[in-house]
Amino acid sequence: MLRAGNHGFPQGSAPPSPARRLVEPALVGNEELHPSPPSGSANGPEGSGFIANVHDVPKPERSRIRREAFSPNYLKTFFVEERILGKGGKGVVLLLRHEIDGYPLGHFACKRVPVGDDHSWLEKVLVEVELLAKLSHPNLVSYRHVWLEDVRLTRFGPSVACAFILQQYCNSGDLHQYVVGGAPKEVSKEELKAQMRRRSRGHAETAHESTSARPQLSFEEIYSLFKDITSGVAYLHGANYIHRDLKPSNCLLHREGGKVICLISDFGEVQPENVIRKSTGSTGTISYCAPEVLRMDKSGQYGNFTTKSDIFSLGMILYFMCFGRLPYQGANAIQEELEDMDQLRAEITDWQGFQDERQERPDLPSKLYKLLKKLLALDSAERPSANEVLLAMRSETNFDNITKGDWTTNSSPSLRGNRIQNLDAPLPSGTPVSGNAHHVVGSM
Repeated sequence: MLRAGNHGFPQGSAPPSPARRLVEPALVGNEELHPSPPSGSANGPEGSGFIANVHDVPKPERSRIRREAFSPNYLKTFFVEERILGKGGKGVVLLLRHEIDGYPLGHFACKRVPVGDDHSWLEKVLVEVELLAKLSHPNLVSYRHVWLEDVRLTRFGPSVACAFILQQYCNSGDLHQYVVGGAPKEVSKEELKAQMRRRSRGHAETAHESTSARPQLSFEEIYSLFKDITSGVAYLHGANYIHRDLKPSNCLLHREGGKVICLISDFGEVQPENVIRKSTGSTGTISYCAPEVLRMDKSGQYGNFTTKSDIFSLGMILYFMCFGRLPYQGANAIQEELEDMDQLRAEITDWQGFQDERQERPDLPSKLYKLLKKLLALDSAERPSANEVLLAMRSETNFDNITKGDWTTNSSPSLRGNRIQNLDAPLPSGTPVSGNAHHVVGSM
């Protein structure tokens, strides 16, 4: 499964990949066992804090991970761990420096996911690896390598089997950090109580609550970043996949040679198009979800994720770039952990649609507001495809003269240079373009 996706490193020769051994038959015989996930866990170990009980009842032989699939000390042999880039429900993302005999070969992001001794859970984790190996586009984070290794995740706990997924490192943070101005500001208990009182009375976040002192993104920045994200989504949809978790924190920024591009990351929730939803609800962030996927019908089934639900999320990312906030009272643009999930879910499912916030940003062109209205349409059938959005963005006829003139750029130093591309510039290679963009902007 992984042989074709085991790409080499960008410089020099890559170390031999242990990935090929992950597809061999399941364990037979009396090889040493790894700790098993907790009894009754359907989803396998979650997070770096998972420690299995070594006295759990042994699993059937066919469900264990083979010892030969592991590469002991592979991380320390070829990499230097510099810092943690982020944490999630399934593990952590590390910044690694690749070295051979002290010679530096570049930086990589590496997702470390505990898998215990559960072969079926490992297969679920490797679905993301298999998908990454198949996809190649300038606006999608690229896959490099995968291996298994035992790791002691706590000082006094036993070692736990972990999958290490090596990926392209994006060196300029993510879109969420860029829009809100860096690290979240700590909120005092008094400020938090005041926020909750205002929300209980139906008041929206204040400008201080929703964003920091960072200047708002100019139209040029919004346009260029949004074009990158839409290009990645168009490629993904063209390959018949749905991302399902599009949000600013999954849109990474990378600067190289004076140019900054935006790349979509985190493919752990990606699924093939036209798959019937089996889950009972959404986990994690729901702020960017389409209303239809959060609604339950009379039979107790939630709406399916589709390319059109991805388009709604794309529109909400555009909204966030424009206003530095979301259109929900229960959403917290800076500290998502403070959100009341039940309140936010109810608000999203009852949302009445995009209202014209032109007075809030009169500097933004009217065509942009019309595009937002299309992307955030409550009727999913009225939303354009990602390809149609790209075609409309490339057409100066459809966009009239909104891209011409003297636009004030409030970009930070990290995004200066060749961030803003000519509207006549061709789409990134690998972007599928088909269909007609007429109904996206022609009827605006």
